[in-house]
Amino acid sequence: MTGGRDGASLVTVPMSQGERITRSEALAWARGELRRVGIQAPEREARLILLHVLGVSPLELHLDPTAPLDGAWGRFRELVLRRAERYPLAYLLGEVGFLDFTLRVEPGVFIPRPETEGLAEIAQGICRSLEPGAEVLDLGTGTGALAIALARCRTDLRVVATDISPAALECARGNAQRLGLEGRIEFLLSDWFQGLSGRFQLIVSNPPYIPSPLIPGLDPEVALYEPKEALDGGEDGLDAIRAILVEAPRYLTEGGWLLLEIGDGQGEAVASLAADAGQWTEIEVEPDLCGKGRYFIARCSAPMR
Repeated sequence: MTGGRDGASLVTVPMSQGERITRSEALAWARGELRRVGIQAPEREARLILLHVLGVSPLELHLDPTAPLDGAWGRFRELVLRRAERYPLAYLLGEVGFLDFTLRVEPGVFIPRPETEGLAEIAQGICRSLEPGAEVLDLGTGTGALAIALARCRTDLRVVATDISPAALECARGNAQRLGLEGRIEFLLSDWFQGLSGRFQLIVSNPPYIPSPLIPGLDPEVALYEPKEALDGGEDGLDAIRAILVEAPRYLTEGGWLLLEIGDGQGEAVASLAADAGQWTEIEVEPDLCGKGRYFIARCSAPMR
């Protein structure tokens, strides 16, 4: 081990899987590889990858840092180098934490963000005020994060979750089953409201809201590897939001809630679209934990037939 010019340690490890590389040596090497390509939390990510490969707890890793990796080295090295190509960590690990539960996630399915946890918490708060047996709808469910959060919030809710992607629906169904919610959520293949019937007391969605011209400039993890249909909101980022604002009154009860995640800086435009439609009341835009206007909230004042 030698000192680098920036004060960090440079760690050279053998390429062979047969060498007795210790856990601490492997972590030091991985930190350097991830830091070199600009990963913002190289220590954390290196540890998560190693825990995933070894299948041990953080405490076990801490208590025995000099244990050799032996046969696990090859797999660990493979995943670290893949992450160094900016392949999403959640896809490598096959899972992501959301609120107080864990979701399986796979390539081709949008990875839930911390901002969407805030959306889920607002939706849970609304759900607690709804009448017994209320029906709620999650549009564009992805991994099922929002639908699952609502089903876990109240056992009497009827939750419907839609997505245009068969792969996303399969992923969401699997997550619901693993979390003991089989039969509690109805999953439907649908392009937004297509094929839906009935009325809901709450519609919640994290629609695509990134303006098309900005997508190439996103972090490589997002721009290169996540499904474009879950990101691309059209030229101004508002295409899906416009469609939802127009169609949602056909599927909401009077006074029913609409809750959307929106992009930073879109709050005024979305609120204006809702006001111009004339079917929405109690229009608000709430900030996320970073103070950015992130959550559009409104109630349906004029349900459509």
